[in-house]
Amino acid sequence: MGRTKTFRVINQRFQFKCDKCGAKRYMAVPLRLRRRSVRCHKCGEIVNCSFNRRATLRESQSGKAVLITGSGKDVEIDLTDVSSKGIGFEMSIRAMRSRAIKIGDQVQIYCSWSPCLLGNNRYVVQNIRGQRVGVKKLEQGQY
Repeated sequence: MGRTKTFRVINQRFQFKCDKCGAKRYMAVPLRLRRRSVRCHKCGEIVNCSFNRRATLRESQSGKAVLITGSGKDVEIDLTDVSSKGIGFEMSIRAMRSRAIKIGDQVQIYCSWSPCLLGNNRYVVQNIRGQRVGVKKLEQGQY
């Protein structure tokens, strides 16, 4: 049993493909299920599966960036994932305790090591779970 393999779910079904023997099979997956170990129907290999139900691709991205709050305060963040519609990142415990941001705040994110990665966009905070924060990209006319 190796690493977790991600499968795209469309209409509560995904195409399982075994890494060992290459066997393929469409399988149903319950609506709320996110992970499951699946045994190959040909060779018996067990594969850890993660299910992706997103319509747009989300890429893992790690690195440091700077979040600029609406009041102009700079906070260092750790990027975790980037998509065409938003960004996921983690904030330090100190920044979370100081309540630097809250849901609904507009922010900007600047990445010094790759300025083109995030562009010059504005974002709105969608969710905060512990140190993990998700922001949604605003369209040009929304700010």
